[in-house]
Amino acid sequence: MTYTDVHRAFLQACSNHGTISAQQAYDILVGIYARYAASESVPREDAVAEVVAAINTRIYPFDQKIAYIHYDPTDTDFYVFVSLLESPIDLQQKEYTLPELHYFRALLRELTLSDDHQLPSIACLNLTNETGSDGHKALSKGRAEQLLTEWEDLGYFLVLEDKCHFGPKAIVEFEKYLNTNYADVITRCCLCNVTIFYGVRCATCPQILHKDCLKKYLRRLTNCPACKKLWSVPV
Repeated sequence: MTYTDVHRAFLQACSNHGTISAQQAYDILVGIYARYAASESVPREDAVAEVVAAINTRIYPFDQKIAYIHYDPTDTDFYVFVSLLESPIDLQQKEYTLPELHYFRALLRELTLSDDHQLPSIACLNLTNETGSDGHKALSKGRAEQLLTEWEDLGYFLVLEDKCHFGPKAIVEFEKYLNTNYADVITRCCLCNVTIFYGVRCATCPQILHKDCLKKYLRRLTNCPACKKLWSVPV
């Protein structure tokens, strides 16, 4: 596929938004075609994946990627513009203060260590108590609320029913970071061997699987891939 202004404009949109749903991605692509490729027919929905693949061949050498992810908490598909560096959190050093970065790391840590990778919103705000160190004043809860809203808009976190979850951008961009620092609590889906943050738990064993992986698996088989007992949990 020839690299054109369509690709450049779509990359710009992804980098500006950080995280967009698959439907938003398609709507953006249609708008871009109307501006830069008006003589061509309206693109199909699967054209998004083709455009993303072409962009990734250009930006991968610069440790960047547009990643696709199915996000189980909302059962939604997303495209996420991510950094592939070993410590992507360091990219925020110029934008946030040290206490704010410490707060971000604390959120990642507590979400990783918590049951089902979710925290009550009040518990997230209470993490500000540990952000004051090395002569820096601890964050106020008001500032923490602002940061949570900002980071949710970027796709790093998501608040559902007053509980904070990893957002699609955090899952993609910080997978390596979390596997390196919390290897003893991070698990992989036994069907795709990809790190699993949210999914469906078997009723008769501790196994958790990605909902999307499980749906495909249950089209062929009816037993849990781990304990081999009849799968009974709705998906």
